[in-house]
Amino acid sequence: MGMHVPEEIRAEAAALIDHHALGLWKPNDADRRTAVALFHFLETGLPLTSEQIRSALAHTEPAADMTGRLLDLLRGTAGLLDDAPVAESPAGRDAVDHVCLLLDALALSRLTGR
Repeated sequence: MGMHVPEEIRAEAAALIDHHALGLWKPNDADRRTAVALFHFLETGLPLTSEQIRSALAHTEPAADMTGRLLDLLRGTAGLLDDAPVAESPAGRDAVDHVCLLLDALALSRLTGR
């Protein structure tokens, strides 16, 4: 699915956050490693970039090990970030904020062992 529409990305990120919080979705190790890699980048205070996402996806063992929904979401987010006018729009920023919240939740869940 080509998910480049900010509202779709925001909705999917929000759904994964909820599913993760409720225990309906259990991220696997590849998901967590990718989230942690991106989380460490976010901790620098720099905005998320499509290059950063693609680099994290390229450096996680085989990305095929990742959960399909997270992989699709990150690829869609990279596509959104490639389109600067859309990424800079209020809907685009909101979508990226939700993806960052999801990455935070996944990265921190690894630290707490959840």
